[in-house]
Amino acid sequence: MSSVPLSIPAVINVEAEVNHWRQKHDAGELRSASFGHYIPWIKFACDSLITHPKASDDVRERDFQDHYAAQIMAKLSVAEAREFVEQVWEHVYLTNQHDQNARPKLTARA
Repeated sequence: MSSVPLSIPAVINVEAEVNHWRQKHDAGELRSASFGHYIPWIKFACDSLITHPKASDDVRERDFQDHYAAQIMAKLSVAEAREFVEQVWEHVYLTNQHDQNARPKLTARA
């Protein structure tokens, strides 16, 4: 777990996040052929911040694993989904001019 105290941005605009990543996809900056493969992960990333603002990185990792396991025919690998969720968190924090060191981080569990 990170030693930096967790701090969640005051406002998280989920629709703006979806639009941001749609533009990235349209520009060819995301790997998957379908933007629809990313939507559940954008929503997960935003929802995890909104509903559990004080969760530890370990709790977020467990939530991520549970969410991934619940996917029917997941289109992103675990590693791709994990990397993308962290990119969404990074973008949320950058957009809100929030301390990047305070954002959550997922860690692969053995």
